[in-house]
Amino acid sequence: MERCALIFTGGESPAHLEASLLPPYSFVCAADSGVEKALTLGFPIDVAIGDFDSLKDLSLLKGLEIKCLPRDKDITDSEAALLLIKEQGFNHYILIGGGGSRFDHLLHLYSLFEKYGPPILWLTALERIYLVKESFTKTFPLNTTLSIIPALSKGNSRVTSKGLVWPLESYLISMESQSISNRNSATEVTLEVEGKPVFLIERRPSPSN
Repeated sequence: MERCALIFTGGESPAHLEASLLPPYSFVCAADSGVEKALTLGFPIDVAIGDFDSLKDLSLLKGLEIKCLPRDKDITDSEAALLLIKEQGFNHYILIGGGGSRFDHLLHLYSLFEKYGPPILWLTALERIYLVKESFTKTFPLNTTLSIIPALSKGNSRVTSKGLVWPLESYLISMESQSISNRNSATEVTLEVEGKPVFLIERRPSPSN
């Protein structure tokens, strides 16, 4: 049975979140400061996990099921959340947060996908990141900035596209070769992927724009 969890983590996340954007899920886990983000966006939390050193208001934990971790530990709070949903038998997850200024945190988070699998959808403050395993079709406003990168650090794929300004034809996507800052010339964009999954990154307008 396919089961999906929703994970809120540290780093920059969307200021607003439309529930209709999310695939069906049955469990909400918040890692450390992800607690504040989940509650601010109106999502009830099933489990809060972490050392909570980044959570400014610890009173937000009141009434929640908590898995408290020591500050000095071998894994990050985000990895603890991924481990938790894996232990509870969830096949997929949606990731909210993780964008922003801490490159070390972002790089580490990305590295975890090789071990725990990539999210089927990853939402940061300025990106919507879609997992594409074999084929993908979605509509976007014209001239949306779209990039394609490997979903796994060791992934190698061949991608063919329709609807992009610079079309891809069996184009290699790997850590050495990506399609960065492409745009769509048609509202409907289609990708066909051979090999490991890729991320299609939709760049969103800045809230100040």
